[in-house]
Amino acid sequence: MKSMIKLLYYFILMLLLASCNTQVTENGNGESRSPGKPNVKGVDDVDVLNTHGGIEGIERMQRFYEDMKSGVQSDLRIVFYTIEGDPIVKDLKYDGESLEVKNDSSRDAYGSGEIRTIRCGQLIEEVNPTNTSYIATDCKDLPYEMDEILKIEYNMSQQDLFEIELKYGENLESEINTKSGEIKKENGKTEPFYMTENVKQELYKRLVFANYLDEKEIGARCDRPNAIEYNLKVYINGANKEINWKDCDESPDGVKFTKIAKYIIEESEKIQPEKPEVIVQGYVLERKNNTLLIVEELNKLEYEWMKDEIKQMDMNSFIFDFTELEGVSIEEFQLGDKIRATIDGSIIGSKPGRAKVKEIKKMD
Repeated sequence: MKSMIKLLYYFILMLLLASCNTQVTENGNGESRSPGKPNVKGVDDVDVLNTHGGIEGIERMQRFYEDMKSGVQSDLRIVFYTIEGDPIVKDLKYDGESLEVKNDSSRDAYGSGEIRTIRCGQLIEEVNPTNTSYIATDCKDLPYEMDEILKIEYNMSQQDLFEIELKYGENLESEINTKSGEIKKENGKTEPFYMTENVKQELYKRLVFANYLDEKEIGARCDRPNAIEYNLKVYINGANKEINWKDCDESPDGVKFTKIAKYIIEESEKIQPEKPEVIVQGYVLERKNNTLLIVEELNKLEYEWMKDEIKQMDMNSFIFDFTELEGVSIEEFQLGDKIRATIDGSIIGSKPGRAKVKEIKKMD
C-alpha cells in the first residue's frame, strides 16, 4: 500500500513539475537549456534531474565519473526536488586534480537558503544489488570526509507488484508475460514461463536507469520494411506504463528500450534454474566464532554512519537487512570490509538472518 501511495505521489508531482517547467530553449526570463537535457524552471543547463526516484540524465553522471577516473577536466549540474517542489542544485567541477562540490539550496523556500562549496579529492561509484551511489571522498570539512552526490534506488522487493508484458515481432505476434506466467511463440504456441527474482531485479534496475515512468519520445520513428515492433507494459503496484516503439528507432530512448527488450527475450530463452543461487553483499559489522555479521544494501557513507548508530539502537530500527554468515575464516576479514557471499541453501530468519557460506570474497 505504501508503494502505491508513493507511486501516485510521483505521478502527481511529475504533472505539477511539467506544468511549471519552461517549454522552450529560451524564454523571456533568459532561462535556457541545452538540447536533450532536463528542463527545470529557474535553473539553467541541468545535466541530471532526480525527481523523487525518477532519474533523467544518468548517462551524464556516468560520463563525469569516467572523466574523473581518466583525469579529464569536467563539470556537472545535478538538481534534486524537495517535497514541496523546490529545486536543490549540486554543481560539480573537476579541474584534473580535485573535485569542487557546490551545494545550492537558495531556491528552497523551506530550507537554509545557503550556498556551500567544499573541496574533495575523488569520486567513487558504488554498485549494490539494489542501488548505485556516487560519493565524493576526502572532503575535509564533512563528517566521515564524504558527500553523497547521487544515489539511484532500484530495490524491486520494496514494490507491492512488479510484472511485465512484452509483445514483439513484425506484427507483435510473440509475447513474454510474467503476470500470466506464459510465453507465446511466433507460431502461436503457448508455454509456461517463470522469471527468476534475480533476473527481475536486474530488469527493474535497467528500467529505472531508463527512467521508464517518464514520458518517452519514441514510437513509429522509422518506416523500414520488416521492422520489429515492440509493445512493453510494466505493471508497478496499482498502476501500469505502456511503451511502443520499433527496433529501427535510433533515438536515445529507442536504443535504451530495444536493449531492455532484447534482455527480456534472451533471458526468456534460457533454462531457468529451479533454485537460483542466493547471493548477499554487504559490510562487515562484527566478527566472532567463525561468523560474520554483515549489513546489506547500504553504501560506504551509510556504513560509516551505521557502525556508530548500531551500538545504540536495535537492528529492527533500521530498514537494512542484516545477515550472520556462518562457517567463515574470519581472520581473512576486518570490520568495514565489503564482501560478496554465495549462500549454501537459504537464509533463515531476519534481523539478523542466518546462513551457511558456500563461497565468500572481499570486494574492492
